[in-house]
Amino acid sequence: MSLDQLKAMFLETILPTWSVSGFDEEHGQFVEYLELDGRPQRDGAVRTRTVARQIYVHAHASTLGVAPPSSLAIAERAFDNLHRIAWVNGTRSGYARCFDRSTGVVTDPVRDLYDNACVLLALSWLQSATGKDGYRRQIEQTMAAIDRTLKDPFGGWAEDSNGTLPRRQNPHMHYLEATLALCEISQSQTYRPVEKKVFSLLRSHFLVGQHGPLHEHFGPRWEIADTFGSKMLEPGHMCEWVWLTGRHEALTQTCHNELRADLLANALRIGRSSGSPFLVDQALSSGVPVLQSRRLWPQVEMLKALLTQHSLLEGGSYLAQAKTLCSDILTSYFYDVPTGCWHDRLDFSNRPIGNTIPASSLYHLWTAVADMVVDEGIQPETRSPSLQ
Repeated sequence: MSLDQLKAMFLETILPTWSVSGFDEEHGQFVEYLELDGRPQRDGAVRTRTVARQIYVHAHASTLGVAPPSSLAIAERAFDNLHRIAWVNGTRSGYARCFDRSTGVVTDPVRDLYDNACVLLALSWLQSATGKDGYRRQIEQTMAAIDRTLKDPFGGWAEDSNGTLPRRQNPHMHYLEATLALCEISQSQTYRPVEKKVFSLLRSHFLVGQHGPLHEHFGPRWEIADTFGSKMLEPGHMCEWVWLTGRHEALTQTCHNELRADLLANALRIGRSSGSPFLVDQALSSGVPVLQSRRLWPQVEMLKALLTQHSLLEGGSYLAQAKTLCSDILTSYFYDVPTGCWHDRLDFSNRPIGNTIPASSLYHLWTAVADMVVDEGIQPETRSPSLQ
């Protein structure tokens, strides 16, 4: 029942709460976080990735027919606002990293792969939800901007328009997520080459050793070195790759059972070395924590990984593990919180230590719930299946 409880809580309480408290009606934009008492963020500072992910959540939920009545309208309004403020024209185009929703001023003009990947994900579902050709054109412009502005001679894409180091796998992972969505929605071959190119980076650069863990930070030529913080690992991302690999397999009709098993085994070995059911935020390969905290999002990604394994493999205890984990999440992260909210970060004694309730976790929760909704047989009502 715990999985059903999480789904019902999200659809009946969390998403409706964030469609109101999480949206700044005056300025037509989503907020970066809620305060611990559930009130909206007081200042206007937002990251492009955060508002893009909220646009995505509301657009995707609208496509699946499970969103509040206002969801699609506020998602479209927020994208119009985002594009008007943050889109940078010119030979090195793309979306700026941060802006102030209250003043409409860009506060960080750097074009970042992570942020532009999140915008692309939002656009894919806006196009699906509305069938509007303008979103398709912006998808093409955003992908062209990524290739032009973030071109890198050593494979993959640059971290940002400044060529910041270290290079990271995480932005590439989210670019894969966006291109997967485009492929799944369009049911065409248009975006397959890019999706294949991004997925290939997992084996060629991000995994170290035949069964080694997923690495996060690299040098300019994908070097592993202390200088670039390469020892620091994130178990939550290993779980996220299990989920994405499963989607890649479904798309390409391939099998990566060993790869998924290695990713999950390393995540659990490194992230739960203390005996807790929850993953630490960051750790060394030995399991020694780098941060003394456990955020909500890695636990949700672990849940998605377990459910992915259950759906792709016969037998095993993945579903039972997922149900137990979901129950633990509900009793720890959703205990004594304002309506529609959660504890974002717990210490090693399961005490809340977060200063805000970040909107970024709404995205992680939704991706788990969306899979549950689709698995029930509620299929997307895609208005424009070609996306061509």
